[in-house]
Amino acid sequence: MNTLDLILQKTTTLPPYPVVVQKVLHLVDDPKSSAEDLVGVIQYDQALTAQILRVCNSAYFGLRRPIHSIREALVRIGFNQLLEIIMSYGSAYLFSRAYQGYDLAEGDLWRHSVASALLSQIISKHVNQEKTTVQFTAALLHDIGKIMLNEHVKENFPEIQKLVHEKNYSFIEAERAVLGTDHAEVGGKISEKWQFPQVLAFGIQYHHSPFLAPSDQELVSLIYLCDVIAMMTGFGGGADGLAYHGQKKIMKQHGLTAKDVEQIISQLEDRLHQVESLLNMGTG
Repeated sequence: MNTLDLILQKTTTLPPYPVVVQKVLHLVDDPKSSAEDLVGVIQYDQALTAQILRVCNSAYFGLRRPIHSIREALVRIGFNQLLEIIMSYGSAYLFSRAYQGYDLAEGDLWRHSVASALLSQIISKHVNQEKTTVQFTAALLHDIGKIMLNEHVKENFPEIQKLVHEKNYSFIEAERAVLGTDHAEVGGKISEKWQFPQVLAFGIQYHHSPFLAPSDQELVSLIYLCDVIAMMTGFGGGADGLAYHGQKKIMKQHGLTAKDVEQIISQLEDRLHQVESLLNMGTG
């Protein structure tokens, strides 16, 4: 049995992605979803409701009157903003742990994931594209495969690093050469198993190879770009960030220059610190 099959088999014994967040993911992908649909999904999750109310009543939003319910939060801060809070908070369930296989300390993977999600908004605005919650969510979840592949990478790390340093492999190329799969493919397959919408599964599986995506290439190329720029900032890059082969074609496709990237990174740093403070995820 190869590594991918072994991982997929083992996921039946692992805690699934939080059920409420899985349901929210389908709302993200459904243009017919409504505020009432969102309320119906999360109103019985006490921990999530409490977190949402805490965040909405924080100084970040500066609301004149406190918010007492999820319905009121929807009215006051809006559907998309609320979805992003839910996804950022829900992702911490899996992403905030340490992952030694990728040389990621506690919180590093979450920080990189949120940085990528914020970049989806910043870049879209910079290139005059519509910002969507699908972009935000795909960027947030793009590295979910690292969670499942972590132990296998850890066991084979010296061999992977040898290919990176001696053969000039990118980290993901070395993963595939040693393990027969890589974190992007594992993430895509896990996404399908957890019944994520197809557009999110493609954003995850092809975030290192956007030109191979069967569809949704515009979104996938944006996720690729978010990942690259997040790596450039040093936010949660770990071992993967030490060997990353960029594709200039994607930068050109979005019309981005080196100066544009500098401006985007500057905006990202401010936004990420705000989110860390908002969700109590800062390093202190």
